[in-house]
Amino acid sequence: MAAARRQCRKVDKAPAFRPPMIEEPDIRWVSNIMELPADAFTGPDGNDPRSNILKSVESLDVEACPGSGKTTLLVAKLAILANKWTHRRRGICVLSHTNAARSEIEGPLSSCSAGNALVRYPHFVGTIHSFVNEFLAVPWLRSHQFPIRAIDDDICLNVRWNKLGAGTRNSLIKSRHDKQVLRYVDAGFGVGNIKWGRGQLGTDTPIYREMVSACKHASLEGFFCHDEMFVWAKTLLDLYPGIIEAIRCRFPLVFIDEVQDNSESQSTLLHRLFSNGQCSVVRQRFGDSNQAIFDRPGQTEGVQTDTFPGPLKKDLPNSFRFGQTIADHANPLAVVPQALIGQGPTSKAIPTGSRQNTVILFNEQNILDVLPAYAAYLLATFSVDELASGVFTAVSAVHTPKETTKLPHFLGQYAPSYDPEIGRKSVTPKSFIQYIASVQRELLSGRNVHPLVSKAATGILRLAQIANPELSLPQRKSTHRHVLELLENNPEVLRSYVALVDHLILCRGELTQAYWNAEQKVCVTQIAQVIAGMPAASEECISFLEWTAPPTSIGTPQGTKNRENVYRYPLEKPLVTIRLGSIHSVKGETHTATLVLESFHHSHHLKTLKPWLLGQKSGGNLQTTRIQGRLRLHYVAMTRPSHLLGLAMRRDTFDESEIGILTSRGWHIIVLT
Repeated sequence: MAAARRQCRKVDKAPAFRPPMIEEPDIRWVSNIMELPADAFTGPDGNDPRSNILKSVESLDVEACPGSGKTTLLVAKLAILANKWTHRRRGICVLSHTNAARSEIEGPLSSCSAGNALVRYPHFVGTIHSFVNEFLAVPWLRSHQFPIRAIDDDICLNVRWNKLGAGTRNSLIKSRHDKQVLRYVDAGFGVGNIKWGRGQLGTDTPIYREMVSACKHASLEGFFCHDEMFVWAKTLLDLYPGIIEAIRCRFPLVFIDEVQDNSESQSTLLHRLFSNGQCSVVRQRFGDSNQAIFDRPGQTEGVQTDTFPGPLKKDLPNSFRFGQTIADHANPLAVVPQALIGQGPTSKAIPTGSRQNTVILFNEQNILDVLPAYAAYLLATFSVDELASGVFTAVSAVHTPKETTKLPHFLGQYAPSYDPEIGRKSVTPKSFIQYIASVQRELLSGRNVHPLVSKAATGILRLAQIANPELSLPQRKSTHRHVLELLENNPEVLRSYVALVDHLILCRGELTQAYWNAEQKVCVTQIAQVIAGMPAASEECISFLEWTAPPTSIGTPQGTKNRENVYRYPLEKPLVTIRLGSIHSVKGETHTATLVLESFHHSHHLKTLKPWLLGQKSGGNLQTTRIQGRLRLHYVAMTRPSHLLGLAMRRDTFDESEIGILTSRGWHIIVLT
């Protein structure tokens, strides 16, 4: 903290910042190193709106439609700026919402010398959480003698839950609360408003005080939830506001990607750091307000502070992912319609043009026929080579079972083999087996086994921390390298780990129950115990090591493992593979064809959106929050495909005249009987 205060005193001496200018030769240079056409950012007629955004070095917001090439544009801009950067102690700050988004930026940058410089001091490329931890929260906590043993929701909440007495835990469970309630919202460790019966749990009650005590003592021992780091960052800025000037001096140019997904706490802190008051930095934000869907506990709506987009806005309405037909079907669902212009598809895997979009209508008795009908339509629409090289998916808004008799209400009713535990990107696996299963879909699309090795190492480290909650494991980019280093003083166990990784690579993560129980479970346990420094024998450890039997799908040959959540058709000698998942899990992806499945939450989603699908309504600014959420969610789903969009809906959603309207709007109708 003393160093930060010294840096604050030096801020006034820092020279005024002038960002490098971006000119036509720079655009030609970056197009060449990125192996893009010379007119990639200008368009054949010189009117591509990306050109002006690429050249801009002023604060602005970029509202980018799906498939607009936003990430490519941002990477190109960063490469140019890095190539022209002359400051030795002042850097560019690039913030993303997730590690996946960070990798999409960091990966291409590291392929050229100019971009590679951007991932080193004085620059920063990373997630919002990692930035807050590195520059604000962790220094503050360490300066107040808080150890940092784990910044991990599951580990932290387990520690807190175990600190509660049995009576308090039982009372929470009876009131329909679990360990997720043990999150504090202020520096006094207050857990906020807790529903209790018909009212709220009083802050002066023994149960509330015990919850606060559990949070406090777990933090004193070094265990924190991810979002709680914003509490400590805010505390630091409240006490030492001059640090804001130091941060702005260090990072006079800031880019924020996928900004529509920011939470209120993230938006508030970033606005305070970079934009509020005088002497703000040059800040450019990239996102799509129509894709603001949330997959975090407790978040149901967007930010109220520093909303996106602001008044300084530029639009990217041209999509190179899909053609105008898909654009016309999806655009009405945009809460703020963007007049989507479909200039695709430009998929290298499928060089031919768009196909006719389809609506599959079914009843409660033939739900299981939906995926076979979709697969059969794909077989009739794409060539064998296209089926082999394309990406085909079926997604649903609800992918976990609920207590309802409404059919269909979740994805598993279309494919009984579907495993919701590995159906979302953001889910934390509950077992080592699920860690391995969670990368199966990545292995389907390429030969890169790095995700498999990384997940195996992460699963082992997770088991070690479950065995020893006091184990301090710093965050590392390469978990595999970290495990190798932790085992270097134990050659025998190190050899066991290397052999385990070799086997996983050889079988591409396709484990068998017999071999797992006989060999691999013992090996994983032994490795984790060496890292933890104690036995991995608790009930939580045993649960983590349990085998989860792979279900068999109606579209999967008997006995074939289906851990990757895919549907294969036909049963004998499959020709098409359809990946299954939640809409959240495919956000940001591009598919050759996407089938959006009807699901239920309060009401059937697609049926509720019927007026938009029939062209009777457009936009949703005046709609309820629930309708806006459904529009955004299904807008995301309907803008994934490059060549073919499908909808699966109940037959009783439409009467004959409405089916005629769908046909006139270009849909191919398939009625299951």
